[in-house]
Amino acid sequence: MKADETIIAEMTPLLEALCEDRLAPEQAVTLEQLALSSAEARWYYVTYVDLHGSLYWNAAGVGSAEALSSEEIPVYTGVESTVPVLPAIVKVASPHVIVLRWAVAVCACAAVLIGWSHFRSRPTAEDLVHQPNPSTPRVQPEQVIGPPVRHRPARPIELATNTTRNTDSAAPDVVANAAVVPPPAPPHREDLDPREVVAAINSNVHFGWEAASVRPSARADDAEWLRRVSLDLWGRIPTVHEAEEFLASKRPDKRRELVDRLLDDTEFARNLTTIWTNILVGRRSELHVNRPALQKFLRTSFASNRPWNQIVYDLVAAEGNNVENGATNFLIAHLNNDALPATAVTARVFLGEQLQCNQCHNNPFSKTQQSAFWEMHSFFSQTASVQRQSVDPKSGQARYSYTELVTNTAGGPIYYETQNGLMRVAYPKFHGQPVDPSPETNRRATLARLMTEGDQPQLAAAFVNRLWEHLFGRGFTANADDLGPHSPASHPEMMNMLARQFVRSGYDTKQLIRWICASEPYQLTSRFGTDNRDDDPVEGQIPAFSRMYVKSMSPEQVYDSFLIATRAHQAGGVDWEMAEEFRQRWLSQFVVDYNTDENEEAMSLDGNLVQALTLMNGKLVDKALETSAGTVLGEVVRRRGDEKEKIRELCLAVLSRPPTASELATMRKLVRQDSQQIAAHGANRQLAEAEGYQDLLWALLNSNEFSVVH
Repeated sequence: MKADETIIAEMTPLLEALCEDRLAPEQAVTLEQLALSSAEARWYYVTYVDLHGSLYWNAAGVGSAEALSSEEIPVYTGVESTVPVLPAIVKVASPHVIVLRWAVAVCACAAVLIGWSHFRSRPTAEDLVHQPNPSTPRVQPEQVIGPPVRHRPARPIELATNTTRNTDSAAPDVVANAAVVPPPAPPHREDLDPREVVAAINSNVHFGWEAASVRPSARADDAEWLRRVSLDLWGRIPTVHEAEEFLASKRPDKRRELVDRLLDDTEFARNLTTIWTNILVGRRSELHVNRPALQKFLRTSFASNRPWNQIVYDLVAAEGNNVENGATNFLIAHLNNDALPATAVTARVFLGEQLQCNQCHNNPFSKTQQSAFWEMHSFFSQTASVQRQSVDPKSGQARYSYTELVTNTAGGPIYYETQNGLMRVAYPKFHGQPVDPSPETNRRATLARLMTEGDQPQLAAAFVNRLWEHLFGRGFTANADDLGPHSPASHPEMMNMLARQFVRSGYDTKQLIRWICASEPYQLTSRFGTDNRDDDPVEGQIPAFSRMYVKSMSPEQVYDSFLIATRAHQAGGVDWEMAEEFRQRWLSQFVVDYNTDENEEAMSLDGNLVQALTLMNGKLVDKALETSAGTVLGEVVRRRGDEKEKIRELCLAVLSRPPTASELATMRKLVRQDSQQIAAHGANRQLAEAEGYQDLLWALLNSNEFSVVH
């Protein structure tokens, strides 16, 4: 026994240091050796740590909806605060004291359970999920069934910072209770001169070129620029007719006019909808995410050019039926794992903040505290999704009907654990602005308004950075989702300038695209010379945007451009529904399932079109090379004309440009050789000629020029 007492006496100061986060590495080794030396030592280790955590948890005020004073709750609550240390637990020198401590720990745990049962008065997502009772008689057909939702009192309260709830005059004002939080007012739109904004972009870029000692590439010719802007704004290459019309035009302002036409077309809204649906919920959504409803919400928003801040507000504050309100599907997709992904994705996508690392620890790179994540997460503590069911009128069986996003009347703080096992408390706070944590506050709607109302430079900068990355293949930061001092921008003045102008325009997405597409760097070719060869972000260089960086096509761009180039979906026997089925099957082959707590997904498409075409549905590829009516190849083979014209049309269809003189000579040689070889095996001349053009089309589709955006 004396030996055990000696070991316990040695362990006590080490355990104190462990719980107070001041244990040195060599002390940790000693503590481990002592704890493993006997059963008594291991039991003492467990009871000591359990008691420390229980007392700390109890001191945190579990069950209280009110913010405790600093004297009542010795918990680290912000970056500006100092970390209070709990009073040291008295050292134990006798096993009898161990029994006493264990009794105290049991009492503390019982108190925590009682307090927690009181605090957990609101229904959780699991409580809300309805489990139909098979014995319940006579449920009316098509009647939606599900758990009742406790709705808030409908009393609109103005968002303001005039509350007197916090009596500390030095404390920040608190957002008032908001049973119903109205959306932000439509942003003020200023009439900006686009020439001034474009000139500012060009001035910043020129300054960067001089600082980096690079000379920009030449201006892209019309064919290269047409293909690039069509892929960026429409998500596909131009048709033969569109290419011929643009290349033949002599209008000096034809590039600006084309951008206007692309932005006003429904294909622009469709393309932006595809991009943002993938960003918000991924390419492979969960079963209860209504992807078409979300796409409808985005499509109508982009088609009407709704201000970006209003779109973001709707996505963050959404409530209700995920069929009727498509915006609800964004959060429904991320409410797994206690809505932790919803916190991370909201901050990352809309604000460019990488908070997911702060879930478990302080982030040494961004210098943000762990509390930042949990203060943000507190805004989602009232949010749950409920799966509603209806009764099939034929079978009488309950079936899934829709998912509802609801807000529960829960208040108070949330609790999280630090790396050293301490329990800490977090109240809703957005960028230093506290929010009333009472149950009457609709936290998520309040967050949505704080994020989007008025002048929001971070919201604007995050969108500007992401759009710049989409158009240039590289944003101002290495990761478009990561803004801050730890991730310096290549052109901070230009990014901030564009963010300010974007806000002044009323968060006008189309106007921002017009400015960037009219700028000098967007007009440049992707070809580089000796003076800007080193301007390559892939090699780790800071981008100077002295040339257009080559970017891989997205899976959607590959598929849609393949159809434009070949019209395979119009071949005999392939209707629209069949083509769409092929499209979804094709896209699914490049998506890796969610594999992180933040619901991130990975893509296996790396721009290698040989791989892409090999994986594409074989039937559709076969249709692309058919000479039947409706396909591009079929029209080329049937059309009367010389060999040069047919080759030119295939090049326009696939590459959006006519062939050069040397390319034309090589292609004519290829077609003739293939035709002669086929004819030598007894095929007639027309069939042999068709085989030659099939080989040419296949070679063009497999070329590097078709597989990338340049």
